[in-house]
Amino acid sequence: MRSDSGRQVIDKLRRIIEKNEQKLTYFQNRLKQSEFIDQPNQRLIGTAAGQADSYTDQLAILRAQLRELEKLYGGILVLRTTEERDLRRIWGWTNEPTLRDRLRTEFIPFHAYVDNWNRWLADKGVHPLSVDLPTGELVGFMLIRCTVEDEKVATLEFIVIRPDCRYQGYGTEAVQQAIDLAFEHLGVDTFELQVGVDNYAALLCFEKCGLECIDQGRHGAVECYRMEMHREVWEDVRSAESIPDHDDGETSPVRNPDVIREGSSPYLTAKLLAPLKELVSNR
Repeated sequence: MRSDSGRQVIDKLRRIIEKNEQKLTYFQNRLKQSEFIDQPNQRLIGTAAGQADSYTDQLAILRAQLRELEKLYGGILVLRTTEERDLRRIWGWTNEPTLRDRLRTEFIPFHAYVDNWNRWLADKGVHPLSVDLPTGELVGFMLIRCTVEDEKVATLEFIVIRPDCRYQGYGTEAVQQAIDLAFEHLGVDTFELQVGVDNYAALLCFEKCGLECIDQGRHGAVECYRMEMHREVWEDVRSAESIPDHDDGETSPVRNPDVIREGSSPYLTAKLLAPLKELVSNR
């Protein structure tokens, strides 16, 4: 399949997903409306619930297929400086109640968020980055802060992925790009972040990107792991990726970010598996 044909398939699949999202919203709204009816028609409610479940499952499959096609034909995600036109959407994602509960943060009014954005742009050590698909569609946001003490350190202070794009590999790819950006263009010696001990999805994402768990402590009101990568580790990984594994002219296989590599932190992996072991033991 030629690249232009691949892009046509991607665009068509996007339109199919949009239609399914509209249908899902319709049936979800019908279910919400039934809560305010004194004597709702249970048969219609059951039908709407079944349709909503069906479209939810179908969307999950279609989004996974779209992600694979984007990897083949759409190239990698694009990081760029966040612009004012992005702020309303990013502000909405960062103020989701579930996200605020996890991070234990307060609601931020939009005007305050705009003020923060202006301060970030004025500070040369702060990099607010929007995450785009190759089509220019906004799918995420991250904030990186660089400091210079004994060594130059880039800290990933915040990352959020659009709700309908989560658990599809976008976060892993965005973090990997942020690591490359920090070492290759910002010239840092260390890339680091802190993540809540109960944020298992984020922990796996960061470990897939090569970050190692260094210690555990508190960040504000949240119990966190501190994870980091040093420049020499990043350089070793980049060098290994550029060397073919075969002598017959084949190129080296593409790194799969969804596979936990051999040598992953046993401490971190044990922490992630603990809830699963508890679940099995209680069955």
